[in-house]
Amino acid sequence: MTPRPHTSGPVAVSETRPLRALTLRQPWASAITELGKDTENRTWRTTYRGLVLIHAGLRTDPEAARQMPRDLTMPAKAVLAVARITGTHADCGGTCSTWALPGHSHWQLADVLPLPQPVPVPGRQGLWIPDDDLRRRVAAALPPNPTADLATALPPNPTADLATALHTPTSIPPAPWCPTGPT
Repeated sequence: MTPRPHTSGPVAVSETRPLRALTLRQPWASAITELGKDTENRTWRTTYRGLVLIHAGLRTDPEAARQMPRDLTMPAKAVLAVARITGTHADCGGTCSTWALPGHSHWQLADVLPLPQPVPVPGRQGLWIPDDDLRRRVAAALPPNPTADLATALPPNPTADLATALHTPTSIPPAPWCPTGPT
């Protein structure tokens, strides 16, 4: 499978919306980080748009792992990347992405910024709000410069803007819990 760059055109990274995190089973979290997976398949929809921490949970999907490249790294219980949820839509019959599964809601991901080192933390189900400590640890782990494929999608100094967004605590209560499908 050929990795595809995550781009959605020029966008500002600093946002007033709260940062969320999403826990996924491996190899799906690493596929987002390393293989260009641009669609997350869920059994439920979300209205959330904005920055999301990609968190690798403890569990693995063994069937999916067998289909991935052997050299794919699959850390567990850690944040692997920061991405942006740009939209969601109902099943499109697989026309939106090679990663889209039939019968699922497709969450569109863009502007994926892998962390140089995973940031260890237990996960939760659904979209969850990272606490201030995790925000600080992820901000500190950000790479100093974006990779070439992100340079066109992010502002000139995305790390500073993203660090600001990550350091901004939120007083907004978490979204109502929604049942997650396999993660």
